[in-house]
Amino acid sequence: MSLYFIAVVPHKGLRQKARVFSKDFAERFNSVKSFENFPHITIIKPFHFDENQEKILVESFSLMNLKCTPFEVFLKNFGCFPNKEKPVIFIKPENSTELQHLYDEVQPLMKFHSYAKIHPHLTVAYKDLSPENFQKAWQEYQTKTFEDCFLVDKICLFKHENRKWNLLKIKHLG
Repeated sequence: MSLYFIAVVPHKGLRQKARVFSKDFAERFNSVKSFENFPHITIIKPFHFDENQEKILVESFSLMNLKCTPFEVFLKNFGCFPNKEKPVIFIKPENSTELQHLYDEVQPLMKFHSYAKIHPHLTVAYKDLSPENFQKAWQEYQTKTFEDCFLVDKICLFKHENRKWNLLKIKHLG
């Protein structure tokens, strides 16, 4: 079994801006996992799939008949999931309705476990952010401002190999 997930990935300039924040978390708050990853918004969270059947997965992904047309995601400021053991700090999408519609369309076509609602976010600190460092960082980041936007015109299928996520296939919208 291998691990896969589906996400939207912002343009290079926005990824670089997000990585500045992830680097800050790595250097000042001892949270390097997000910096080691790439900025994205998850549509279908990581799932296990038989690697021997990967060709079928990629074909199903490629052949999805998506009606969703390209749309812009507006990012504004920071949010958090203050989970006691694994808190998360992220950049907030303002218009998550379009991302929810995209999920609602992709999920049944890919036949994954259904969740009624997703919580779209662009993570800048997670997994290894200690509760103590979360408190310090969140005091600062809850008032920090950030604004940008990007066009979602494709979704990407990734596979986890060699300790990193690798792009397997791109599916264009519209």
